Order: sequence, then structure tokens, then C-alpha cells
Amino acid sequence: MKRPVFLQLLPHVLIVAVLVAVVVSGARLGRDGDPVLRALSPPPCRLDRGPCRVALDAGAWLELTVAPRPVPAGTPFHAVLALQGVDARQVSIEFEGTDMNMGLFRQALSPLPAGGFAANVTLPVCATGAMRWHARLSVRTKTETLVAPFDLTTGSLSPVRS
Repeated sequence: MKRPVFLQLLPHVLIVAVLVAVVVSGARLGRDGDPVLRALSPPPCRLDRGPCRVALDAGAWLELTVAPRPVPAGTPFHAVLALQGVDARQVSIEFEGTDMNMGLFRQALSPLPAGGFAANVTLPVCATGAMRWHARLSVRTKTETLVAPFDLTTGSLSPVRS
């Protein structure tokens, strides 16, 4: 006995319906659940030489500072993010060696009582002396994740004389 055509097509129709539902719900999750990524282009700035500020829309800004300067190798230094006009919910910074693969170092910054975020960071010592790093700051807000690149050198650029 031959099955009716609609019963033969039913499994295929159900598979297509499930796939459409998955695609539609996935698009909604991505649109509503995850903040949009926004890459920032700060002016050239070296964190080991001074604070680095990125201007945003409507007078808002982010300013990343490290201390002490020069930044020591293998010992903790302090990273502080000051901000204005940005409702930051989560902040982190990643460090990667510029000229040598030293691995990826990610550090979350904690909220400060007076505003802003901070963390103590320790990067490894380079056996050849000074080490250049690429730092990537990520600031997550309710609607977007702001990402800004910075450069940093740790260790001595020349031998220390006593």
C-alpha cells in the first residue's frame, strides 16, 4: 500500500521547519544577547610613556594608565582605566608579545569605588632585555564591546648603571 504524498513529505517539512527555527532564534540571540563589537582607533600612544586616551562620541572617553614608568619586567605594575560617559560593565586587557611569542596574558580589571577600573598585572621577563607588548583593552557595556589597541614596553631599554 502506498503512503499519501503528504506523509512522505512530512519528515522533510519538519526538518526544514526545525532548521528555520534554529536560524531565526540564533539570529535573535546574536542580535539581542551579545553586545556589538566596536574597534577603536586611538592616536599613537605608548603606555610606558604616559596615559593613553581614546575619544568617543559626545565627549565620552577612555584613558588607560600604567604605573610605575618605566614598566618593570617580571614585577607587578598597576593598570588603571578612567572613563567618562561610558557605562562599563566588564573590563579586561590582553597582552601579547610584539616581536616574540610569550603567550597571551589576559587580566580582568576590577571596579574602583570612585569609578573606573584597575588591576595589578605581571608580565614575564624576556631573557633578551626589553620586551615590546601589544595591549588590547576590552570594555563591555550593555550595548557594545569597545576594543582599543595600545603598545607597551617592559624592562630596561638600556643597561642600568649603578
